[in-house]
Amino acid sequence: MQMHVNLDYRQHNWRLGFHLQTAVGWLSDPNGLCQFNGEYHIFHQYAPRWPWAGHGWGHWTSRDLTTWEFHRGAIIPEMELDKNGSYSGSAVVRDGQMWCYYTGNVLAPGKHNYDYEGRQANETLVISEDGRTFSDRKLVLGNDGYPDYCSCHVRDPKVWWQNDTWNMLLGARTMDDHPAMLLYQSPDGVNDWKLAGSCTTISGEPFGYMWECPNIVSLGGREFFFVCPQGVPSQVTKFQNNFNSGYFPVEGTVIDLLSGDPDLMDAEKPYGCIDENTFVELDYGFDFYAPQVFTDEKGRQILEGWMGLPDIEMQYQVPTYEWLHTLTWLRELSLNEAGNICQWPLPEYDALHGDRVEFTNEGAADSCGKLGTSNYDAFCICGAKGAKFANGTADVYLKGIEGEGRLMLNGDLELVVIGDMIELAFHGIAGGYRTVRRLPVAELSAGKLEDVRMVVDTSAVEIYINGGEKTMSTRWWPQEITNLSVTSTFNAEETYAYEMGRFTFLNVC
Repeated sequence: MQMHVNLDYRQHNWRLGFHLQTAVGWLSDPNGLCQFNGEYHIFHQYAPRWPWAGHGWGHWTSRDLTTWEFHRGAIIPEMELDKNGSYSGSAVVRDGQMWCYYTGNVLAPGKHNYDYEGRQANETLVISEDGRTFSDRKLVLGNDGYPDYCSCHVRDPKVWWQNDTWNMLLGARTMDDHPAMLLYQSPDGVNDWKLAGSCTTISGEPFGYMWECPNIVSLGGREFFFVCPQGVPSQVTKFQNNFNSGYFPVEGTVIDLLSGDPDLMDAEKPYGCIDENTFVELDYGFDFYAPQVFTDEKGRQILEGWMGLPDIEMQYQVPTYEWLHTLTWLRELSLNEAGNICQWPLPEYDALHGDRVEFTNEGAADSCGKLGTSNYDAFCICGAKGAKFANGTADVYLKGIEGEGRLMLNGDLELVVIGDMIELAFHGIAGGYRTVRRLPVAELSAGKLEDVRMVVDTSAVEIYINGGEKTMSTRWWPQEITNLSVTSTFNAEETYAYEMGRFTFLNVC
C-alpha cells in the first residue's frame, strides 16, 4: 500500500523538502539513471542502516520529477557475485527492457590489503522487464579479463551503444597507483567483452591514483569524457575537496582516442593519451561527487550528482547520522558560447514555485557582519536588500550583477565577490568545521559575475553562476531552520526569489 510520510519528524533534523533522502541509512553515488516507459528512474548507492558494511542500489521513480516513490533496495548484495557490495554502475534501455550493469564486490577471507590483492571486481548484469523486478545476476566480466597492470580497484561500468557495438568504460587504479580507464566491447552486451582500449595521462605523471565514475557526454557535436579523479592534491582554488569531479574535452570520439592503445591485454601500463591539463572541474562547492549523465526521452542530456564526498565522514561533523546525504537536482547540460558545459535545473522543478518574493531594504537581516572569511574586518550593509522564508527553503535569483557584493544565508553562509575571487564561506558551526571554497573570477568566460541562482532547501544549497557555467553545491546545518533569512548587497538589475513547495514522497519509511 502506498503511504505519504511526513519526514519532518523532529526538530533540527535538517530534513529536505525537495531533494531525495532516505528515512534512515546512507545514500551516495547516483547509479542507473534512465527514463524507461516514460518514468524516470534514479538509483543510488544505499545502505538501509548506517554504519553497515554492505551496500547496494536504492531506487526512486517519478513521472513528473516532483512526486517520487521509493522502492528501497532494488539491487542488494545477496549472491557470491556481489556479497560484499553491489557497487556503482549504469543502465541501458534496450529491447523494451532496462539493463543495469554494476560492480559486484567480493573480499576474500583472511589477511589481505584488498587494494592490490584479495578483491574480486565482478562486472554484473541484471535485467528488468517492468522497472520494478530484476532478473538473476549474470557475470559479464571478472578479474581475469583485466590487464595485469590493474590493481583490485576496477569499477563503475558505463555501458552504451556506439559504432555498431556495445561499449563499456571501467575506472581503474594500476598496481603502481596511477589512474586509468579501460574500454571493452561486446557484440551483444552480455558475452565476449574484450579489451578494446585504455587511457591514462600523456605525461605519465599520476593525475590522482584512480579515475572512477566514467561518463560520455555529447554536446554541440563534441564528446566530453567525464571522470572523478581520486587523490589529486588540493590547491587553493583547484581540487579543493579530497576527491573531485570533472571532464576532459575530446577531439574526435572517446572510443577512437582509447582505441589507440597498441598492446591492450599485453601492455605493461595503460595508454597515455589524456592531457590532464585540459581537465575542467564540474563544481566548486563543498559537497559534490560521482555525477552520472543520461539522455531522457526528450533528448536532454541530464546530470545528477551526489551531495557528499567519500572517505570524509569523520573529517567534518555531519549531524544527521540517522540518515546521510542527498542528491542534487537533475540538471540539463548545454554548451555556452565559450564552449563550456553549463548545468541548469530542469524546468519541471518550477512547478514547486510558490509566490514570488521581492527583496526589500526592510527584509535585510542585519546591519553588520564579517568581510569574506576574516574575523577582523567589519563591513556595512546599509542599503542591502533581503527577504525571509518561513520554511527554510527558497529559489533565489540575482540578474544583471555589477561589481562586488555578497549573498548571505542567515549569518552562517555567504557567497561573496571580493576583487578577483568568488568565495563560498561558512561562519560558525553550520559548516561542520568547514570554512571556504574559492572560484577565481577569471574562470568565468564573461570575466565577471553576471548572475546567480541559489536554491536553498533547509540543509542543501545549490548555486548556479552565470547561467550554470559554474556551480557550487554544499550541505549546511543552520541552527535556525524554520526562518531562513537571505540578504544581498549586490548591485543587481533584479533580485527576487520564490517560496518553495515540497516533493511528494511515497513509500518512504
